[in-house]
Amino acid sequence: MKPKLRLLALALALVPLPAFASPSAPDTGAPDMGASGTDLLDLSLEELMDIEISSVSKRAQPLSRIPAAVHVISAEQIRRSGAASIPEALRLAPGVHVARFSNNRWSVSIRGFGGRFASKLLVLQDGRSLYSPLFSGVFWEFNDIPLELVERIEIVRGPGASLWGANAVNGVINIITRNAASAQGTQVSAAAGTELHGSLFASHGLALSDTTHLEVHARSQYVEPSSTPEDGRARDFWRTRQAGFRLDGKAAGDRFRLQGSVRDSMTGEHFMMPAQAGRIPFLPANPSNELAYLLGRWDHVADGGITHSVQAYVERSRMDIVIARERRSTFDIEYQQQQRLGERVDFMWGAGWRHKRDEVVGGAPRFPSRFDSPRDRNDLFNLFAQGELELVPERWALTLGARVDRPDDARLAFQPNARILFTPDPAHSLWASAARAVRAGSRGERTVSGQLPARPLESPLTLGGNTYTRLPPRISGNPDFGHEYLDALDLGWRASWSSRLSTELAAYHYRYDDLRHAHRGAPAHLSPGVLTQTLTLDSTERARVSGVELSAQWRPTDAWDLAASLSMSRLSHSSVDGPTEFTEGTPERIFTLRTGYAISPTLQWDAWLRHASATQTYAFQPALRVDPYWTLDMRLGWKASRELELSLVGQNLLDHRHTEAINEPLPSMINEVERGAYLRADWRF
Repeated sequence: MKPKLRLLALALALVPLPAFASPSAPDTGAPDMGASGTDLLDLSLEELMDIEISSVSKRAQPLSRIPAAVHVISAEQIRRSGAASIPEALRLAPGVHVARFSNNRWSVSIRGFGGRFASKLLVLQDGRSLYSPLFSGVFWEFNDIPLELVERIEIVRGPGASLWGANAVNGVINIITRNAASAQGTQVSAAAGTELHGSLFASHGLALSDTTHLEVHARSQYVEPSSTPEDGRARDFWRTRQAGFRLDGKAAGDRFRLQGSVRDSMTGEHFMMPAQAGRIPFLPANPSNELAYLLGRWDHVADGGITHSVQAYVERSRMDIVIARERRSTFDIEYQQQQRLGERVDFMWGAGWRHKRDEVVGGAPRFPSRFDSPRDRNDLFNLFAQGELELVPERWALTLGARVDRPDDARLAFQPNARILFTPDPAHSLWASAARAVRAGSRGERTVSGQLPARPLESPLTLGGNTYTRLPPRISGNPDFGHEYLDALDLGWRASWSSRLSTELAAYHYRYDDLRHAHRGAPAHLSPGVLTQTLTLDSTERARVSGVELSAQWRPTDAWDLAASLSMSRLSHSSVDGPTEFTEGTPERIFTLRTGYAISPTLQWDAWLRHASATQTYAFQPALRVDPYWTLDMRLGWKASRELELSLVGQNLLDHRHTEAINEPLPSMINEVERGAYLRADWRF
């Protein structure tokens, strides 16, 4: 699309349509995000500041009392965005970078260090960790949570390791599903379109008693393959199936929850082969995953207001990807106690134990890899404590906390934090924090070895009278791979200028030590025309990241709302080898603008504009560049009746297709994000 036409399209997309009727004024009662899915832009100043967040301190706190950069994505915002998956919904939050490698793979990162195997972000579902110990990141395609179940998503930008532990380095994402009491009756959702070939979700909730409720659900989805830059058909289909339940109850001072799910997923891909000579072939593969889990939680309020909480879950999974086949069992239990000490101190402490057993073997014969220890058992013990002191009531508050993680196969990790909060009035809050976070080495970093796919050399290389055109590196794990460390300083200012306008400004400076790095050995002859080079993993890199994030939410009228965010960051590194795959992957600038307009009480229009600056992928030489891009999504929703809502969603409307990310360090065919549309129907009865 030509620049002038692009600007014209943007202007037309973001200008609100004239109103035929204005909706009724928002309810001024206390917000209940769990039951109603209230849009945050519908809330008054007082209601906005009273929204309770649990992902920062592991206890419910009003937003006005949280000394951290926090964003909440409500169920209503997800519905209006037209997002079809959790990664797409995460784009609603400022400072979160989401890029699609294909129709079934994403990079999700906060404040730098993106990529296919980003490893500095802790992702939770109702407090259950979704990270894979194989690489310390998240397989998003294998953790597809139905958006219909999501009550809200809480996103903490910045370290959360003092309470949540290793991997909560750059941020914490907690996906909170709805209470069974808010899911009564029957819900059926169906969608079909150009790429989202078909999706069907159904749930039913019933009351077992006045205080106990049960909800059961099932979902099936299939996503069509996309295209390649050469106008070829890609092989990035995505199929998921799942079923689950949730039981919630309460009695006197007790609350309990029991939930579980079974799911299986299959994706398609063409991975580059470690070829010996000739044209680089692609290996067709169907990565798959099967998972089942059961989680229980009990909360008890004892005499004196002391709250005791116990949460435990058991999980079993089987995963088959190109380089590995994994079978894993996990048991996790955590105890937590909260109490008020005197008139000015809130104190919390807890302890936990996670036991993991797995069996990991190498992948396909044509893609050789191996793990030094196929079977592994690991126990992780943790102890944490945090206290909040009101230095000056309603004005100054100091929070001090620390966590100690002790794996049985690695050294102790100590992760402290200190936060101070100043609230000069109910509409403004300023905070500063200093923290240390640790990322422990993963299973793969310690034990994996194998031949990686070849990349063409930038120019032919002659050695010993032989000419070489390609270099497939060998990867070698390091059993002595240590911890990665982050020392972080965060500053922030949250303001509500009126009941219709709020802003948040956050700035940060991060210093990383002992980052993952690949030491390159001397090139060696592999076959005619092909060199190889050994990459040995170690934790020796250093880096600095600084950035600023600005977000604003504005509701000019009862019918029209706007939300915008701008994130800017700059990374510097100390590697003598120049940038590596481990110190890049996030654009320096990310911009979003969303607008919604209620045309009538039954008709709603939404538009969503996004921009990301260019990124570089250094995993293989020569470096590959992803050009900057703009995207525009639109949604038109019609409330056909009290029980039925229809939505028409158009995605990536500015260009026929574009590239957002390149799949590394296991490169596949470069896939492009295509223009698409789908129709969605939601019945509730």
